[in-house]
Amino acid sequence: MVKIMIVGKCPLHKLNESVKTYMKTDKPAYPDFIKKVESWVAQITEERLKTYSVYECPDDKIIESMAALAKRYNFYASVEGYTFKMELLTEADAAIQEFLKK
Repeated sequence: MVKIMIVGKCPLHKLNESVKTYMKTDKPAYPDFIKKVESWVAQITEERLKTYSVYECPDDKIIESMAALAKRYNFYASVEGYTFKMELLTEADAAIQEFLKK
């Protein structure tokens, strides 16, 4: 299984609009093969709210999963100033083992 992390940022003055967008029922659905692992609110400053969400998908569905997540998060990006980035994650021990092979 592959883990994909989404880091979202929302201007604080758009927080109410962002929450309303999040609560809408017509947002793009996640495919059955994507599982949400965790979501956190990491920082609230005078300027921005920062969130992290981690999803899990099968190794053979990475591209489809990233496309589906991008579609979902582009829906949230309809709120002016909302941005997100997507990152593939790997276990630290597995990454170290790969580095040692080189």
